[in-house]
Amino acid sequence: MKALASLAIVVVIVSCLINALPVFASSEPLVGVKEGDWIEYEINVTGVGIPPPTHDVRWMRIEVLPVQDTAFSINLTARYANGTIGSAIWNFNFTEGNVGGWIIIPADLGPGDTFYDLSIHTGNPVNVTIQSQEEKTVFGALRTVTYGSDHFRHKEWDKATGVFIGSSEVYRNVTTKDGHWIEDLTVTVDAVATNLWSQDTILGLKPAVVYALIVVVAVLATLPLIATFLYRRKKAAVFTLSVPMQKKLAILTIIVVVTFEVAAITVFPFHLLGVSFAEINLVIQTIWTGLVLVSMWFRLKGHYFIHEVTILIVTLAWIVGFTAILFMNPFATSTEAFSSTTLRWVMNALHGIFSIPALVFSAWLAALWRPGSTSFPTKSRRIALLLVVFWIASYVVGFLDFLVLHTGVFE
Repeated sequence: MKALASLAIVVVIVSCLINALPVFASSEPLVGVKEGDWIEYEINVTGVGIPPPTHDVRWMRIEVLPVQDTAFSINLTARYANGTIGSAIWNFNFTEGNVGGWIIIPADLGPGDTFYDLSIHTGNPVNVTIQSQEEKTVFGALRTVTYGSDHFRHKEWDKATGVFIGSSEVYRNVTTKDGHWIEDLTVTVDAVATNLWSQDTILGLKPAVVYALIVVVAVLATLPLIATFLYRRKKAAVFTLSVPMQKKLAILTIIVVVTFEVAAITVFPFHLLGVSFAEINLVIQTIWTGLVLVSMWFRLKGHYFIHEVTILIVTLAWIVGFTAILFMNPFATSTEAFSSTTLRWVMNALHGIFSIPALVFSAWLAALWRPGSTSFPTKSRRIALLLVVFWIASYVVGFLDFLVLHTGVFE
């Protein structure tokens, strides 16, 4: 009997311990990220007024630095509305309530669970409650998404990692601690790329980006075929334009390209496309590279006017874009995000080595052309060859650079 009684006592004690283990385990906030994890966001601001200059951000990327217990840091890189880029190190400590404005919270929290927030906005410590959760497809993968909110913000987190994937914040008649008054603004943040979980990608690219690249390449590849057909059928008057008409069309090209690009930069809502700025830039650079190759095809066929017009389009697009960056004060930018590893530094250095000569040769070739010139083919032959070599090299390195910076292909 004594043996049975002792056994029963042991069973009760063990059962109590087993039931208590989750309680003890849950007392320590769980960090769901590790060093090297990153995620990028696009930010849209609507309403009346403007955010404080230090918070007028349109894109940001966070990358996790070494983790120790419940404490870690992130490298936050932000692109502001004026085009400048800044970088800062943010420190997190779940035990002390440092959750960076709910950017990253403890992992595996479900409805009814809370996390401690020292509150960088008010300075008052609070316990924030997870209000609900649902299964949701994020970047092509089924994830459990949790939700939480307070009087001015609503956030969504990936439950397994604790990283926020979207938010909406409303500011009405608010005066910041720096004295900046905000009348009525809504700030919407959406995650656009990450390496935190496996995504439905092709070579690290979203399917939508791959499809866009295929369409761009297909359209550009058909241009020479269409031109050949029209030329043989003698229906393309553009092949036999007079010198005055070539001058007029060249001027019209300049006006149209400059106007279109300026309007696109200032008006077009790129954030609604559902892809990141880097992915949009990749598609645009593919278009310019394709136009350079198409231009060289027309040159080989002796159609120098069409050859020069396409080169003019590419060159003007670059000049307008580069000028816009200059006006956005590039000297205030930080290059930390592009040189944080040896591989990134090498890739960006190579990109610059090939890109600068390519752009110089492009501008040089455009400046040499004169309507009706008989010496242009000879004078520009070597420049055209160097342009193609450097431009293709620049595009290949740029594509690899994109994979290094914005995908997990080389990780």
